[in-house]
Amino acid sequence: MGYSVALMADSTSRWAEALREMSGRLEEMPGEEGYPAYLASRLAQFYERAGRVISLGSEGREGALSAIGAVSPPGGDISEPVSQATLRIVKVFWALDAQLAYSRHFPAINWLTSYSLYVDRLSEWFDENVAKNWTEMRNEVMMLLQEESELNEIVQLVGVDSLSVYDRLKLEATRSIREDYLHQNAFHEIDTYSSLEKQHKLLSLILRNYHKGIEALNEGADFKALSELPVLERIGRYKYTEEKDIKEAYENIEKQIDKEVSALTASKEVE
Repeated sequence: MGYSVALMADSTSRWAEALREMSGRLEEMPGEEGYPAYLASRLAQFYERAGRVISLGSEGREGALSAIGAVSPPGGDISEPVSQATLRIVKVFWALDAQLAYSRHFPAINWLTSYSLYVDRLSEWFDENVAKNWTEMRNEVMMLLQEESELNEIVQLVGVDSLSVYDRLKLEATRSIREDYLHQNAFHEIDTYSSLEKQHKLLSLILRNYHKGIEALNEGADFKALSELPVLERIGRYKYTEEKDIKEAYENIEKQIDKEVSALTASKEVE
């Protein structure tokens, strides 16, 4: 009919369990963990139906089918056959994390275990249509979040005081990325939707504050003062800015970051 359709399947794991039971009753040769040997091909048949469609009949009718399948492995173990067969087929995987949900971080998508194989293909579009440095910023943020995970392991063993001021600043920056950028309130009239331009500007403010903080530390600024700058609250509240005001608010916060960080280094020089 020329429509764009989204199909949500909840869940392919329960469907696969039913398939396993039917296969057993038919006395078919069992595969891994009792699933039929053709499990992967059946999953592939489902997902390969997604894509762009040119409808038959009258000309000019184009549609699309997006298939989103939920996998719910027992105990959250994605090493079981259904999860592994799905991962070999799909090119985008969102890993829902129970720990994030318990800490009320929504959407509860784990940024380290989730992935997309379309990043390289889409990066050129984002750089042309959103911002020239979109891909560069995304790569830097992913690197910071990965380093945060490694630093948290050290903190759990010997405490945060054992870290250098640069690592502690990195933890502050990644906290802002998690709480201000990755966290979203679907019930807020403004935060329920965010344009790509707004996402880019918010991430730019977080990274700008982080880079300015590194420069300030190099000049001898106090880390505690850096972590208590008033502008940090304004950065966190930027996501609640209405779309018509994002450019003006961005410029004001950008100036405030430069002013407050410069004031710290200036006071250090006076001392």
